Amino acid sequence: MKKAYLYTRVSTAMQVDNFSLEAQRAKILAQAKVDDIKIVGEYSDEGHSGKNITGRPAFQQMLTDIESRKDNVDYVKVFKLARFGRNAADAMNSLQLLKDYGVALYCVDDHLVTDGPYSGFMFNVMAGMAELERENILSQTMAGRKQKARTGGWNGGFAPYGYDLVDGQLIIREDEAVVIREMFKLYVETNLGANGVAKKLNELYKKNARPTGHLQRFAGSFVKVMVILFSEVPATVAVY
Repeated sequence: MKKAYLYTRVSTAMQVDNFSLEAQRAKILAQAKVDDIKIVGEYSDEGHSGKNITGRPAFQQMLTDIESRKDNVDYVKVFKLARFGRNAADAMNSLQLLKDYGVALYCVDDHLVTDGPYSGFMFNVMAGMAELERENILSQTMAGRKQKARTGGWNGGFAPYGYDLVDGQLIIREDEAVVIREMFKLYVETNLGANGVAKKLNELYKKNARPTGHLQRFAGSFVKVMVILFSEVPATVAVY
C-alpha cells in the first residue's frame, strides 16, 4: 500500500466553506480511501499565508520528516495546489525537495499528481495561477479596507488617540480631541518639530493611558504617526 502525508492550510480569511481545515481533510481522506493510499502523518497550518514556507511550522516539519525519510512516504496529499503554496517560486522549490526524495505531490481537487510525464508543466501553470489569485485577493482586501476607512470605519486594533471605537465606527472622544487639535496647531504654527511638540504637550496635558499600558507620555514618534494618520481620516470624523 502506498503511503502519504496529509497537509492542510488556511489563512485567517479562508477558514470557511470548502477551504476549512476539516473540509480539506475530509476530501483528502476520501480520495486516499478510493486510491488505497494510507495516510501515515497529518500536518496542518491554521491562519498562515501561503506566500512562503516561513511562518508555516507544520509545513516545514513535514519537509523535515520527508528529508529524514521518517515514514518513506510516496505522496504529499493536499486539497488544492493553493493550499501547498501561493508563491510560484517557493512552491516549485518545495516540490523539487519532494522529488529529490521520491515523493510526489497529489492535489485532490485539481486532479494533479506530479508523477506523470506532463505533470511538471501543469504544476508550473497552476502554481502561477495560485500566485495570481493570491495577488488578486490582496488587492481586493486592501481596496475594501481603504473604502471602509474613507467612510469612517475602522479596520481593526485599538482606536487611535482622539477616538473611541463604537460598533466598528470611530467616534470623537472630546477630552483627547483637544490634545490632537493643540498638537496640529503647534506642529503647523511653530518650528518646534515633532519632538518639541511632544514636549509641549506633556507640559500642557496628561496623556490618557492606552489599552496596552505603553507610552504614558507623548513622544515625537506619536506626533509623527498622528500627523500621518489624521491626514488620511475622512472629514466626517476628523477631530481637527
